[in-house]
Amino acid sequence: MAHRSSSSGNAKHDELVEGIQMDMAVEDQLLNNPLLYNYEADWQRVFEVLPELLEPGLDAWPYREDRQRKAVEALRAYAAGGVARAPPDLVENLSCPNGVPGFPGAVGMRGEELEYHLAKALQSDAHRAFVIGWLVLEDEEALETGNVAVIFLDTLGNVVRSKRVTAEEAEQLAPLWQDLSFDESSEWEDGELGPEYQRGGSRGYLLLDSMRDASIESAP
Repeated sequence: MAHRSSSSGNAKHDELVEGIQMDMAVEDQLLNNPLLYNYEADWQRVFEVLPELLEPGLDAWPYREDRQRKAVEALRAYAAGGVARAPPDLVENLSCPNGVPGFPGAVGMRGEELEYHLAKALQSDAHRAFVIGWLVLEDEEALETGNVAVIFLDTLGNVVRSKRVTAEEAEQLAPLWQDLSFDESSEWEDGELGPEYQRGGSRGYLLLDSMRDASIESAP
């Protein structure tokens, strides 16, 4: 889905999307009328008008809740017990001396390097399990900088992760979303956590540090 939340002139908009087919990338969910959808910084108000925007996409996955449960349990186990309680297949893949597709540089990892990549992978998987859609936001900042915001959303319209990229880069995310491999994109890997997924947020418990703190507090 692409959402234009700006009342600036069309010249900057045309320059921003020149040479791309964003309407094709987001199919029929292009909200490009600033007279109807100009919410400025409060862009999440669009879900009050069109709540169905939070229903498509990955929400239709079979066993989505089961996937969430397993991802959270795997992260919680790692937080409590470290490498010894991490998923064995993931540990084996990351420590494989021949390298693993999808993990650049993951060759024979040991020690702190292995711990870092295990944490990163499990953290990513826990956040990914809650994503049901993505949005490309064209706001005033996008028109000034040339970088739109790619935003990954949960069922409540909360931002899971987001990152500013060029419109061309945002367009390239569409096939990754269709293949359910969006978590391999830089938009996801380098994305900034949304407020509710940061420490103190309603889903801040999904952070590894939060789980480690909870594990320490629950220890006898």
